[in-house]
Amino acid sequence: MTLVLITDLFIWKNPGGFIISLLLFLSVFGILCLNFSIFYFNKDLRVILSSVFLIINLIILSSALSVLFSRSRNFSFLKSLLIFLIIFITGLLAVFMSVYSFKDDEQKYSNSNLKADAGAILGAAVWGGNRPSPVLRERINKGYEIYSKGTVPKIVITGGGSPNELTEGEVSMNELKKLGVPEKDLFLESSSSSTIEQIHFIRDSLYHKSNWNKIILVSDNFHLRRASEICSFNDIRADCISSDKVLSKEGTALFCLKESLALIVFWMVGI
Repeated sequence: MTLVLITDLFIWKNPGGFIISLLLFLSVFGILCLNFSIFYFNKDLRVILSSVFLIINLIILSSALSVLFSRSRNFSFLKSLLIFLIIFITGLLAVFMSVYSFKDDEQKYSNSNLKADAGAILGAAVWGGNRPSPVLRERINKGYEIYSKGTVPKIVITGGGSPNELTEGEVSMNELKKLGVPEKDLFLESSSSSTIEQIHFIRDSLYHKSNWNKIILVSDNFHLRRASEICSFNDIRADCISSDKVLSKEGTALFCLKESLALIVFWMVGI
């Protein structure tokens, strides 16, 4: 960002004091947002701050490009806005397509005797009465399916919850025990509030300590692109198998968009 700002000062014909001051302010403000995002523990606030940092960088880059491709070397707000929108939409669309078109590894396991050290059912919402939501139900069913076929000998179940109710992990454990999975084959994590916390638990408490070679992540297909990326970043070998939950086209697009933004934030600040 600093390099772009310095470049601006050399290529602009008449940048003007206001423009320079504005860019300097945005540059400093963006750096402050990034620094604060590192120290805050609130996930939503960290996402907002890191997103502001990204947007400010795109604004400064767009302003530089608008001048660079201008014959007069003068700043144009409309041209900068257009370049910003092109960069932002193109980048987001590329990430969205990688999430939307993600293919899991179920076919690889269904046509062979391949096995993994454990399956990991990533948490999802719990409904009133300590019942799994339809999304969580399908994840549980898929986790049980790969366990009952002998693809995995153990199942990790993850997910925290709200006070005065069972956590996502505890609800999943109860459902799997009802299906006949012995408790000795279940590993419970019940305090996490995000995918990255769940994967950190697997990494720190199980994967390396147990000398596992590979795990299978079980979640919805739109979620698995980011989950597998987090595993790769944390030196965990993971294949992915999607649940059989069917979503509408609108629902799929909305969840893929949300996951695309979350994936970009993970690439930026690791949350």
